[in-house]
Amino acid sequence: MLDAQAKKWGAPLLNHLIYARRPSIFTGARMMWSGLDASGLVDPSLVALINRRLALPNGREFRHDVNSQVGSALGIADEKLLALSDWEASAHFDDVERLVLEFADAMTITGRDVSDELFARVHERFDDDAIVELTEIVAWENASSKFNRALRIPSQKLWRG
Repeated sequence: MLDAQAKKWGAPLLNHLIYARRPSIFTGARMMWSGLDASGLVDPSLVALINRRLALPNGREFRHDVNSQVGSALGIADEKLLALSDWEASAHFDDVERLVLEFADAMTITGRDVSDELFARVHERFDDDAIVELTEIVAWENASSKFNRALRIPSQKLWRG
């Protein structure tokens, strides 16, 4: 895994080096990332937007960096990635993107909740299985961002946007 990251990114990802200090935890984290990647019910561009957005309130530059690079590799414009801090006021996002970003914020930002009305709108667009995946994408990115923040994992300067 770490060799593959060195080929892709030029070096292993710093958070993975930290996870690898505890092999059983690293194995569990890798299984979650692999499971989410393999599931494929939520479009990878939506996942990239969610992950980049959630790095903002969770406040760690490593997640901003790696998630922006993933988004760029998927063809998401730098302007769109940069507009995520104020997505509600930005014209860069379509209705589905706005919906998943609202859902992600509701799960993430203290004092907010996924209301019945928001859940109904999500359910109009996604089936039950995709909602499970979407919810886990948000929950896992929150956990990953908070892990990186607590351990002071710095940016690796992967994104040039």
